[in-house]
Amino acid sequence: MMRIGFHMSIAGSVDNAVLAARAGGYTAFQMFTASSRSWKQKRPGEDDAERFSKHISEYDIVPYAHIPYLCNIASPRDEIYAKSKDMLAHNMSNCELLGIGELVIHLGSHLGKGLKFGAERICSALGEALDANKRVGILLENTSGYTNSIGSTFEEIGSIIDTVGSPRIGVCLDTCHAFAAGYAMGSDSDIDALSKDFESNIGFSRLKLVHLNDAKFPLGSKKDRHWHIGEGYIGTAGFSALFRSRHFRSGSFIMETPGNEKGDADRANMMRLRKILESVGINA
Repeated sequence: MMRIGFHMSIAGSVDNAVLAARAGGYTAFQMFTASSRSWKQKRPGEDDAERFSKHISEYDIVPYAHIPYLCNIASPRDEIYAKSKDMLAHNMSNCELLGIGELVIHLGSHLGKGLKFGAERICSALGEALDANKRVGILLENTSGYTNSIGSTFEEIGSIIDTVGSPRIGVCLDTCHAFAAGYAMGSDSDIDALSKDFESNIGFSRLKLVHLNDAKFPLGSKKDRHWHIGEGYIGTAGFSALFRSRHFRSGSFIMETPGNEKGDADRANMMRLRKILESVGINA
């Protein structure tokens, strides 16, 4: 089964994300569990959490959470590292309260201290978080390869997973980030090469979510700039090739595409995606 949706706002109440997803006809969605702009992370109210849990069950919509971008569990700065670990623990607690099974996290930046240093920080933080919370899984999202970032290659991600050694560590594959990092996606042979790299270093059993975003800049740009489905450098051909692969014909796909002047960007992206899916024989 394929589930599709967007990143949703929690303005007013976390439950509003569920209601908006249902109104849009989505079968999955992603959200922050608290403010995305503050280190101080509030806990959802009990009533809001109860409605949220009730509605995701009633409407059969699968929720995913994303940790705020402030979080950097690779940071060499002790204060930021401590805050990031607290933020991870708090977000996992929020997920448990809401009934969200998995939390997406960026691996962060070592700020020039080197991959080995950053990876050790990451593994330590992930291990502590998983020991403290026994229910929520963590999805490591690949990065675009910007300076000092960690996790732009499947080899780097796989090494971290192997070191942590937990079955509750999964992966969120972002198509824009992979393309920006240098993974070509323009043809069936490109997707085959990407898939072989992913399988050998991580394994598709770890793939729990795909962030479905086109890329505003060319292959290998290292720039994390999402664009509208079919209108960027991945394009219709790239996404068609992706969905022809047996590895990407089911699962959860979340779009994080930008808005537009008309205010109908989500609807337009969904329409383009459905046309691509129909062209490769997928009815979702």
